[in-house]
Amino acid sequence: MSPARDRRSWLGTAGVLAILTLVVLAGLGVFGREGGEGRGAGTGATAAPTPSRSPRQLDYRDVGYDLTYKADLVERLPAPPEFVVLGGSRAQRFEPPYITRRTGLSAFNFAVQNCRPEDAYAILRFLYSRAPKVRVRCLFAVQATTFNDTVMHPGLLYDPRFRRFFPRGLLAAQRKASEPLRPHRLPSTSRYSPRGCILYNSYDRQRERGRTLARSLQIYLHRMVPRAASREVPGQERSLRYFRKFLDLCNRHDVVPAIVIMPYHPQALAAFRAVGWERKQRRLRQLLTGLADEYDFRVLDYTDIAAFGGRPEWFYDGAHVTKENSRRIVDQALRDAPECFR
Repeated sequence: MSPARDRRSWLGTAGVLAILTLVVLAGLGVFGREGGEGRGAGTGATAAPTPSRSPRQLDYRDVGYDLTYKADLVERLPAPPEFVVLGGSRAQRFEPPYITRRTGLSAFNFAVQNCRPEDAYAILRFLYSRAPKVRVRCLFAVQATTFNDTVMHPGLLYDPRFRRFFPRGLLAAQRKASEPLRPHRLPSTSRYSPRGCILYNSYDRQRERGRTLARSLQIYLHRMVPRAASREVPGQERSLRYFRKFLDLCNRHDVVPAIVIMPYHPQALAAFRAVGWERKQRRLRQLLTGLADEYDFRVLDYTDIAAFGGRPEWFYDGAHVTKENSRRIVDQALRDAPECFR
């Protein structure tokens, strides 16, 4: 074989190998791994991504979870809400129609998983950006861990309707801390009302399958009592800063927010207190008391169900109330702080 022919043969083989290598690398997702700002600028495609997709490829609706889903619900309402429920999963059974019947205000449940003051602040900014002249009264359901600095909700980091309210440096740092993200679009297996209230989720499925409240309490206490006993003192600097922003935003719109300290099932409350959890509750009360001279808000401490006439059978586990206890909380809040609903 001539040298020229040898060269042509080698070049042809090398070319084929190079093409095959590129195909394999592309399939492995090597190219385009340097994500960042691009994750929040999705196209709204409905195809469900796999967990291995890079941040750059993910649509914000794939990672925005309940925050993004509820923002979508708000945008479909015939008129902007005049009252909003804020808080974590423990507040997701508050029923907007019930609040409307009791107050005359158009209501929406914007409670999201692991809600922090950053979420409450961004949600209010979002609502006021859509309807600047509507006074959005609010009930913010909190607990001892609400003001702990944790990784921010991915909806705040990637959904363009919320990320605009935070500094770029904070977003970049929090995005890095939140990786890897697991895509999860709602409503998934849960059902929500058009006004954000959960109608059916895993708690209801467990009941249908025969799980009793006693069993749910047993599972809950096994998981949560060690956390209640922990003496760790997490930072609260960022959370407190955004809580101040939240309170200031409310007051600038002539709104007095109701800050409701949520209840525990009596059995859970007793177990928590037995391991020293009360010091965390004192820290929460001290934090709120320290802001009382600067901002106008009402603290409604419903830790014990006796404070609002609740019933122990109206829980899903040690902390999550059913709609019946949620209604009792609304009724008591109206009696204790009627100015928050005007």
